[in-house]
Amino acid sequence: MINIDTCEKTEFPKTAVVACQGVEGAFSQIAANALFEQPDIMYMRTFDGVFRAVDKGLCQYGVLPLENSNAGSVSAVYDLMKAYNFYIVRGVKVSISHWLLAKQKIGMGNIKEVYTHEQAAAQCSKFIEENSNIELKLCGNTAAAAQFVSADKRTDIAAIASESCAELYNLTVLAKNIQNNKNNYTRFICISKECEIFADADKISMMLTLEHRAGTLYEVIKQFAELQLNLTKLESRPIADTDFEFVFYFDVQASVKNKEVYNLLHGLNQSTKHFAFLGNYSEIIA
Repeated sequence: MINIDTCEKTEFPKTAVVACQGVEGAFSQIAANALFEQPDIMYMRTFDGVFRAVDKGLCQYGVLPLENSNAGSVSAVYDLMKAYNFYIVRGVKVSISHWLLAKQKIGMGNIKEVYTHEQAAAQCSKFIEENSNIELKLCGNTAAAAQFVSADKRTDIAAIASESCAELYNLTVLAKNIQNNKNNYTRFICISKECEIFADADKISMMLTLEHRAGTLYEVIKQFAELQLNLTKLESRPIADTDFEFVFYFDVQASVKNKEVYNLLHGLNQSTKHFAFLGNYSEIIA
């Protein structure tokens, strides 16, 4: 387990070098701007690139999407959390609104292809189904999709991206708020190679694997219930090269400064096959 004294920090920094996946206008940039007053943003092509940038010391923090209120978890980020020994130091919940953007004002019947990220496509699935004549093309990022549409010579293509991408890439708005639900939020996490726990931290994230037998998950959940701790998330991911064994991710509303909570985590560290403390942090709303 971590040493709380060495992790304690007084105030979350106002400025830092931060890695984000995508290009300018990405929702990760919006999240970074909400977390830091003056972030110096490095753009990476992939989620793994963000982790590697932090790992190599090219930046202090990385900002990544973790889950969407409608499309669910970003499984690639969960898998990378398992692969890297990093910590979550802060979270932010961002309201996500998707716009349909093109180089010029054209009717829906004239659009042949629409470019976007797979998460955005899932969040706008109803709109895509209603316009099934348009071929869906997946990109690494919504802002990258807008950038591509802006640079391409064709005028019969469009992008699903953020409102800010319209002005940023000089695109025309064909439709606003095309996501399935008005209340569409994505949780972003800020990761660091070093454990940092700030004074307002009230959420703990952890990862663990259990013996492959009946009742083991119940035994863990029971321990949280006995301390009347609120489990806000339980996510399972399959472990490669095993016979349907899983790694479990937990979010719980608590602080490691609480002695009972710390003792619980210490006990899990001793009693489970593998335990990783992912961070104790606060989550803001942008």
